Amino acid sequence: MEVRHHIRIAGRARAPRPVGTVVRLLGRSILVGALALAPFAAPALAGEKPLRLPGGDVVKIDAADVAQQRPKAGAHPFATREQRAAVRPMRWSGAESAPPRAQAAPARVPAGPAGAADGGGAPPFAEYLARSHFPDAWEALDAAAKAAGEPAAEPAGEKDGAHHPYVRFPGNYYTSRWQLAPWNKIGKLYFTTPSGGSSYCTANVASGNSVIITAAHCVYTRGQGFNSNFVFVPADRYGVAPYGSFGWSSASVMGNWINQGGRRWDVAVVKLAGEASTGVPVTSYVGWLGRSWNQPYSEFHYSIGYASNFSTQYTTVCAGQTYSSPAEGDNVLVQGCDMTYGSSGGGWLRQFAHDSHGGNYVNAVVSGPHIGDFGQSYVGPRFASDNIVPLCNAIGC
Repeated sequence: MEVRHHIRIAGRARAPRPVGTVVRLLGRSILVGALALAPFAAPALAGEKPLRLPGGDVVKIDAADVAQQRPKAGAHPFATREQRAAVRPMRWSGAESAPPRAQAAPARVPAGPAGAADGGGAPPFAEYLARSHFPDAWEALDAAAKAAGEPAAEPAGEKDGAHHPYVRFPGNYYTSRWQLAPWNKIGKLYFTTPSGGSSYCTANVASGNSVIITAAHCVYTRGQGFNSNFVFVPADRYGVAPYGSFGWSSASVMGNWINQGGRRWDVAVVKLAGEASTGVPVTSYVGWLGRSWNQPYSEFHYSIGYASNFSTQYTTVCAGQTYSSPAEGDNVLVQGCDMTYGSSGGGWLRQFAHDSHGGNYVNAVVSGPHIGDFGQSYVGPRFASDNIVPLCNAIGC
């Protein structure tokens, strides 16, 4: 006997349908719904955790084993100075961008209230702590400076002049800089891509909870998955680690970076584990930078990175006014700068202040070249309520 039922809509009964038909329709609806949620409902790798947060969806991954948190010689691809010296910078492939489409000019008024979180200094004994924990690194740097005849202070007129609307000059090249804020809070992030290659990017300690901020393409390779074997070396200079090297415990990127890409989503956060040999948190050696969001598009920034077209051994800096571009879309900043590979993830600092734990707010990171202007200007995600805020909420900045 065939069982039938009636469905009443707006006071009128539809013709009865067999239960089998209803089950098939219901199953089809469930399947469509599941497909719509598929990018977020089924993590690609073990340990991935999709999180729905105010401001946007975030995907978080935890380090798989202790070796990821405490990289040591013989058990990790970036544990030694020699291993790190062989790593090439992450290239700009163009995959960071969403498919081109016509876009209206971005709003010049920030969406949402502007916000900022202050940076902080390491303890007064931080240099003593670092020298006692990593004596070989400090001796190597002292010897290199002496052999090069490096002056105690940078000479006047070191800036090499204006290039379009910016000025470029060395970052932590001089001993008078690399031990001071903000330079000692910026370093190299080494990692292995899902295809097995090794690369480095620039990253920035920007939280008292030992969280670094970098570009999403340095953490998650679109179409392949999360990178691995992250090792961060603050103030990396001439291949040595004066403040040690740090593994990781978790990392987060925006769901929009995974699903659609685009410069505005090209930001990621990584929570660091304690130093590989001492277990001491990175903030006890170098402190941390501030961070800000929902700020105006046009502000003066110092963008800092280990750009391989100038030197992989120390940072380079571009200082200039940022601006918006209709071609790049909303929440993307543009700055004149001729840095290229290796600068990815480098912080764009608002209210720059040398040798100060105030100001120095990370407000964007290097993503890649400005459309049609490779090697003359580049872009970064403007930190806002829908990218850096949910990322920090997910990982605990």
